[in-house]
Amino acid sequence: MARPQPRGATYLLYGGAAAFLIAVHLATNNILGFHIDELYYMASGRHPAFGYVDFPPIVPLLARLETALLGVTPWTLRVLPALVGGVNVILCGAYVRKLGGSLRLQALALLIGITEPVFLGTWLFQTVVFDQLAWMLSLYAFLCLINDHRPRHWILLGTMLGIGLEVKYLILPLALGIAVAVLLTPSLRQDLRSRYPWIAGALTLLIWSPNVVWQIANGFPTLTYISNHQGSIQSGGGVVDYLVFFLLLLLLLAPLWVAGVITLFRTPKLRPIGIACAVPLVVYLFVGKFYYPAPTLPITMAAGLVALSHVGRRTLRAALAVGVVTASLLDGVALLKITVPLTPADRLHATGLDIQQTDFAATVGWEAITQQMTEMYAALSTSERATTVIVSSDYGVTGALDVYGNPKLLPQSFSPQLSDFFWLPAHLAATDALMAGYAPSDVQWMCTSANIVGHLTVSYQVVNLEQGSPVTFCRLRAPLPTLWGGLRNFS
Repeated sequence: MARPQPRGATYLLYGGAAAFLIAVHLATNNILGFHIDELYYMASGRHPAFGYVDFPPIVPLLARLETALLGVTPWTLRVLPALVGGVNVILCGAYVRKLGGSLRLQALALLIGITEPVFLGTWLFQTVVFDQLAWMLSLYAFLCLINDHRPRHWILLGTMLGIGLEVKYLILPLALGIAVAVLLTPSLRQDLRSRYPWIAGALTLLIWSPNVVWQIANGFPTLTYISNHQGSIQSGGGVVDYLVFFLLLLLLLAPLWVAGVITLFRTPKLRPIGIACAVPLVVYLFVGKFYYPAPTLPITMAAGLVALSHVGRRTLRAALAVGVVTASLLDGVALLKITVPLTPADRLHATGLDIQQTDFAATVGWEAITQQMTEMYAALSTSERATTVIVSSDYGVTGALDVYGNPKLLPQSFSPQLSDFFWLPAHLAATDALMAGYAPSDVQWMCTSANIVGHLTVSYQVVNLEQGSPVTFCRLRAPLPTLWGGLRNFS
């Protein structure tokens, strides 16, 4: 049971911590342009559906809502992730409060929340920050259930997991971990004789069901994507690299996380939390990336902070608390340059940040690329322009043309990558294609003739996916919808 604490001081502390992180993001969110994935989320939002190849529907629909209300700029699109990041910081402190930690310990947790790279680096409009929120709310509901054992917490847990599955599929191992914890914990297993866990499970499936129906109707494209994507995961260094990079997420706070893990498993009441956090960590050790289970870090470190209060010697407790503060600040400062977009686009290449931080590099060049594609299209003859569409090997160029292109000067543009594949009109009448990202040898099978008409140049010599990409003019052998399946890219 959490100790009574002054409400005014608590609100001030939590509000100040959240406001600080939000202010950092709002102050820096306009330094760099749209990220390639942000262009994709906005495009997906313009094609509303119950599912997409590589994610469920909530995040694209949020992109559509936010841009409709605030306009289409990098800063306005990133307002919502900044606000969600503030909520995630609040949850860091709320874990400690729920575990019975003092206001000082909660302050330490909030400090960790605003300095750790896993939170400080979530400034883009991507599924990551929303996925973090779903995981952390689910774990908070599970902690409430363990502490208070009230039926409503089952309902809250089921609702949060269902919403999480409509945000990103990565929460599935957490749901599995919670299920394993329930089965291994007598008091929770006893609840299975009541209706509430089953109502919670039904709610999860009900909330997720629109996406499941979409998957069935479209031949489970996400399974194809996961199968293709798994190859890139397995080539990323294996188990050793996974563990090394996971610990790098923690940096100097790794000992606190270890203390939290030990505390969770040594405390019978909290062991279900430890199991719920351990299962996704183990699952993704073999079939994922090191940052997938990162949302379990805050609750584990919260347990580590509470363990500090049980250290017998007062001077040692104080020294450990100072150590946590120092480690948090050093972690934040050490990685600030690669977690927060402080460096403008024209300095990324000169400082090497385009290589070190590919997310920064992926925000550069979209307006210039749009201009170049416009000029290449304009250079075609009048008869060619009348029968030409633009095809991009990735969703970035197509998304950029949607945002920055003048529809009076450009034809329709499409991409066969991921969900863009489904958006080609079935009866598109085009005999030629201006193909960005394809060399003639890539498309010879679908063209009667294929000739390079230029290469894309990204501003400021920034190295990213588009830099130097060829643009090929292709005279199609058959209508594009007939050839489209051969271009499909679900990876």
